[in-house]
Amino acid sequence: MPTYSIKDLENLTGIQAHTIRIWEQRYSLLSPERTPTNIRIYSDKDLRKLLSVALLNNNGLKISKIANLSDTEIAEAVLQLSEGEDSNLESQIESLKLIMVDMNEAKFEKLFGHLVLQMGFEETIMKVFVPFFKRLTFLWQTNSVTVAQINFITSLYKQKLYVAIDGLAPSEKANSKKFILFLPKTERLDNGLLSCNYIAKKRGFQTLYLGVSFPSEELVDILEKNPESYLFSVATLSQIDLTAYYARVLAACSANQKLLLAGTQANTVKITDPRLTIFQDYTEFKDFLDQL
Repeated sequence: MPTYSIKDLENLTGIQAHTIRIWEQRYSLLSPERTPTNIRIYSDKDLRKLLSVALLNNNGLKISKIANLSDTEIAEAVLQLSEGEDSNLESQIESLKLIMVDMNEAKFEKLFGHLVLQMGFEETIMKVFVPFFKRLTFLWQTNSVTVAQINFITSLYKQKLYVAIDGLAPSEKANSKKFILFLPKTERLDNGLLSCNYIAKKRGFQTLYLGVSFPSEELVDILEKNPESYLFSVATLSQIDLTAYYARVLAACSANQKLLLAGTQANTVKITDPRLTIFQDYTEFKDFLDQL
């Protein structure tokens, strides 16, 4: 059973550690165990409850009223909020955190179906899951979530993407430039790359999906066979010199090939080359495709 520090709870919920302590003292909201040196240790149950409290509080319910609710009443209030027609995107993202921590596949399916019905598949990706996974990257970096929790939520999301990609009609843009999608070496979180693969395919572009942790030297033959291509890559948790890696990629590119980068580490790439474009988020990549 995983345990969490108060800093972990702060990262996961967005509630400052100082505020968590006040809520404990004033409302007995949580009762964490303590180490022999008096350091607070929180359980999964504590985390789930605080995520629920944060969601309700961010949607206008005063903490004094939340503190008077039972755990069952809090859970019911969260469910009503996440399924309401007027629930905002922040609420949906917070609901995903709860589902991830609780590892509840049934709730994931219900929420995902609700979102797609409400806003469509692509908007669900761009407005809910892209910002959710961006936060998840930070939480992973700070060891605030477990590998099991990450694998659970990403696996369910990728299953939805695979089905959606399978359902797209083959590209009719026979003469269009191809998008070659890959992750740099040591990079293994490909939900963002898969999302962009779907977005490109939906717009009728041809794609070649090379997947995770791809060696730069293996691109040479692929680039020679696709002289009018765009290369697209995402860097979020790479543990290599990304500038050196992408410099090698560009060295293998012709004058007519372009390298497109996204991800939280993309701005660490220090290369001056007109063939390189860095997107601050996936919306910029989508807009780029729409203008081609």
